[in-house]
Amino acid sequence: MPNVLVIPSIDLTHGHCLRCIKGEVGTEQLYAEMSDHPVELAQLWRRENAKCIQVTDIDSFRGEVNADVLDMVVEMQRAVDIPLQVVTKQNDVDAYRRLLMAGIYRVAVNTLAVTDADAVRALLDEFGSSRVIFGLRAHNGDVDLGNEHGVMTDTDYIRRVYDLGGRRVVYTEVDWEGNLTGEDLQTIRRIASAAPVRFTMAGGIASPQHLWEIQAAAPPNVDSVVIGRALYENRFPCQAIWRHAEAVLEPVIHSTDVVQQSSISRL
Repeated sequence: MPNVLVIPSIDLTHGHCLRCIKGEVGTEQLYAEMSDHPVELAQLWRRENAKCIQVTDIDSFRGEVNADVLDMVVEMQRAVDIPLQVVTKQNDVDAYRRLLMAGIYRVAVNTLAVTDADAVRALLDEFGSSRVIFGLRAHNGDVDLGNEHGVMTDTDYIRRVYDLGGRRVVYTEVDWEGNLTGEDLQTIRRIASAAPVRFTMAGGIASPQHLWEIQAAAPPNVDSVVIGRALYENRFPCQAIWRHAEAVLEPVIHSTDVVQQSSISRL
């Protein structure tokens, strides 16, 4: 099968990044400051050869409406020459439409696939299945759709997405998130057979070995993975080279009352 695409993850809350990269000794301020500048963090992942970045609006999943976070996401997309796929929980399809019209390449719809299927189908007709994708967060094979709609199996959700016209799903399991334990190949095979859509698997990957396992054993419609914690903790060999280069280029980000780009961002 083709190489699995690695997608770095940036989680945003109140305009800040939840995770901070661990750099070489002496560069702590560089990366600590960068966590307050999501645009620069997106540029850094791009410079380190990312072909796509996933940005998750954490506030939306806590029930918080924060327009500033969505504005920040648009700014991040404008600052890089690769697609951002934005995972956010919105109560109406127009919120996703506004993001797409503002230039966001790809949005991941979640519960609205069930609660407002006609509007989601119209969004797919308008923007296409490359730009409108679907996300689900499962636990023991079930997806919690909220108090009004109860629980649906992950495979039923995937089939619902396919019937709507969706052709990509970002899948994560609660037990994988942040645990660095790898992804369960049995689960991957089970959900990958649910419908002829492409899958991006998110969470759990801690090492090159985990990537090689997916590369070797996952079905061909599993073509990408989202990695967060492991990348921020520099668990991949190539990252040592990147961090050393960044330490030489700039030991600190110079911030004033007016946000400035660091010299890393100007490279």
